[in-house]
Amino acid sequence: MQAASLLISRISIAIGYACAPLYLVSLLVAVREVIMRYFFHAPSDWAFEVTLTLCAVAWALSVGYVGQQNRHIAITFLHDLVRPSRKRVLDVVTLLLTALAFVALACATFPPAYEALTQVERTGSAFNPPMPAVLKPILFLAAILGVVQTLANLVLLLTGHRPPTTEPGDVSL
Repeated sequence: MQAASLLISRISIAIGYACAPLYLVSLLVAVREVIMRYFFHAPSDWAFEVTLTLCAVAWALSVGYVGQQNRHIAITFLHDLVRPSRKRVLDVVTLLLTALAFVALACATFPPAYEALTQVERTGSAFNPPMPAVLKPILFLAAILGVVQTLANLVLLLTGHRPPTTEPGDVSL
């Protein structure tokens, strides 16, 4: 189980790094749009939706990386108040609830994702890209990635193994 959890962690890190360039492409599209709109008075129909889609895909698919690195938003006041011996119990409960939330999200997003994909839903704008047909399945996939990484984190916590990190200079990847 430990080996599988470490492999899942490495895959989450790889997906997180693979998503990072999408933000750069999104920035380049936005800069191009600003230049075209304000200097050449030739705005596009597509720049906003492409930027939105790229950022949404990168954000959603980075869920495993964020969870693996423990970089998510957390309210830690209870965790900070308890004795160190109780923190592990809280961590286990937190991971179980997180996995349950991701399962619920996956169950809730599968029907609309399937429908959007099979019917190739479009936005209905002037550009009319198949953004819903891309983003709805991506959200479902992100929920699955979240479940898998959360369970990997739980296994690593229960076995006392440290997950791989992406700190500068770290070669454990």
